[in-house]
Amino acid sequence: MRTETRELLDIANFRKLLVARTISNFGNGLAPIALAFGVLDLEGATPATLSIVMAAQLFPIVAFMLVGGVIADRFPRALVVGASDILLSALVVGNGISFITHTATITSLVIIALLSGTLNAAWWPAFSGIVPEVVPEEQLQSANSFVGLVSNTSNIFGVVSGGILVAAIGSGPAIVVDGLTFLVAGILVFQLRGLGNRRNTELDKSSIRDDLMHGWQEFTSRKWVWTVVAGYSIIVMMFESALSVIGPYHAKTVLGGPRPWSWILAAFSVGMVLGVIATMRIKPRYPIFIGLSLQFALAAWFASIGLTTNIPIIMLTGFVCGFAMDFFMVIWQTALQTHIPRESLSRVVSYDAFGSLFFAPLGLLLAGPLVIAIGTQHSLLWFAAITSLVLIAMLSVKDVRALEQIDATDGSISLDH
Repeated sequence: MRTETRELLDIANFRKLLVARTISNFGNGLAPIALAFGVLDLEGATPATLSIVMAAQLFPIVAFMLVGGVIADRFPRALVVGASDILLSALVVGNGISFITHTATITSLVIIALLSGTLNAAWWPAFSGIVPEVVPEEQLQSANSFVGLVSNTSNIFGVVSGGILVAAIGSGPAIVVDGLTFLVAGILVFQLRGLGNRRNTELDKSSIRDDLMHGWQEFTSRKWVWTVVAGYSIIVMMFESALSVIGPYHAKTVLGGPRPWSWILAAFSVGMVLGVIATMRIKPRYPIFIGLSLQFALAAWFASIGLTTNIPIIMLTGFVCGFAMDFFMVIWQTALQTHIPRESLSRVVSYDAFGSLFFAPLGLLLAGPLVIAIGTQHSLLWFAAITSLVLIAMLSVKDVRALEQIDATDGSISLDH
């Protein structure tokens, strides 16, 4: 592992990408706590109010993700990521200032959320295609693991800092810091815009519709891909609802506020770090089967929040859940990067993200009314049961269980379709 790490750090462009992700993920750790408790502290705010703001962030990501994938395959991916981060920084800083000056309203927060989500719709598929442009294919899993490791480590500091800042001086300053991290990260990634192949527009006259159809064919021709995406459309709906609405409201009303919630999220993030470290050493023969089997830890985390107010127990289950989720994240990214043709990778990733997030805005909109109707505890217990059933359904598909890891040394794989 040390040799692989040294080889990766010898790549100057990879180092630059690594620094950018470290900085921006510190801000990403601050953001969920700061925004959630900032909204809940507004006069007259309810869980339904928080649902509306959080759904506004995700809706444009789903709506424009497929077009974002086309953009990422047509233009330099680092250019798309860098420009998106820089523009996003201005929106986030504006949000923070509105909280500091007590001028934030639900309308202004929703408008900024919609604009931010639109930028993220281009950022997401573009970023997934940058790593293969920076490192050799045989180092992809190690590179994905390393990026995840430093990102999640930085995220832990952001989460803990977010809880402290929000409890001490309010949400506004934390959100401003988040915006500034996007600015710095965007400038760093923008410098990589010369990487990657360029589409020859004289030879390739394909339309956006043609690009979308080709990406759809690549996506649907692999049963293991669309099966996992279909399952995660339900799991992500519940996870985003719990993370962004039900969890913060449960913390505010039952667990004691932003500080215990930040410690729970910090434990989750520590698990994510160790999950990524594990992928540096463990390269399972059947990666999707192993990765999905570990996801039952998410059901256990939901159940623990619903069943107990003991923070250490919730932190422990959150830690295991974080480990499982980022272990799977790395091997899933690597599977896509090694099984999907490079020229259509961003489009397939956009279909992946589009499908996985498809129901998330609806879930966020319904989370507030659901809490009002049956309470946070019963909501989370239902989430635990449904998550388990969805995972069992995905694992029942042979192509998911049987997909083998590609051997980068000879390019062979046991099952692709």
